Amino acid sequence: MTPTLDITKDVCPMTFVKVKMGLAKIPPAGKLNVLLAEDALKDVISSLKQEGHRVSGVSRQESAFLIVVEKEGERP
Repeated sequence: MTPTLDITKDVCPMTFVKVKMGLAKIPPAGKLNVLLAEDALKDVISSLKQEGHRVSGVSRQESAFLIVVEKEGERP
């Protein structure tokens, strides 16, 4: 099961700091679901891509967004 990190109540720069902490807990090429507010969506996605991670999905979840992050690493 893919872990989910809820950062909807956080603001930048803590949003990306918390995503990085969440990614540190999963193996390379693992997935992390991140629930975040629209305000943070663009910046978090941009920062993830700069660090070599992949955003494989974005969907609206009521008043927030859910992104699926694939951690940098060897893919199966």
